[in-house]
Amino acid sequence: MPNFLNNKKTFLSKLDKSKKGDIDEKVIPLLKIINSKDNYYTTSSCSGRIYLWSGSGKKNECHWLKVSHELIDEKFFELKDTSGLVWLRLEDIILHICCKDLDSANKLLELSRRIYKKSCILSASNKVIVEIHGSEFIEMSLYKDGKLLFSGEIEWLVGLVNSRMKKIWERMEKYQKQFA
Repeated sequence: MPNFLNNKKTFLSKLDKSKKGDIDEKVIPLLKIINSKDNYYTTSSCSGRIYLWSGSGKKNECHWLKVSHELIDEKFFELKDTSGLVWLRLEDIILHICCKDLDSANKLLELSRRIYKKSCILSASNKVIVEIHGSEFIEMSLYKDGKLLFSGEIEWLVGLVNSRMKKIWERMEKYQKQFA
């Protein structure tokens, strides 16, 4: 236990190394609850995001054109360069939580799977890491070589994306209450 608590203290004192560069405001209350527990600490988090990207689709070969962790409007889809293939993606919450031991990980999974069915143990060798992952997801090609591929009303698409983001936040709040 002392080694786990030392690792926790060291990890939580480090600077954010994420692509975004800081923690999403919406997930901070949940992180505080998790990190206040003796058997857990968070190693990475995202409260859910909407982004436009181009590239191959592989994580290290993607170029993010616009990213939002908030609700969007029609202006989000306005880009200066729409050459090649541009995709729209909405991703649900994802948390990586280091657990003191497998028993703690199993308790966390039991609690988490009530809301986040795709949660799992990512690692159990060096450190025990649990991934909490929601299942809301949208991905669609949006532009190809400067032409908008979506033939519907942009306002409808904005409404769809924002309604899914609101569901993500509602589940996160429900999870937070359950965890507390």
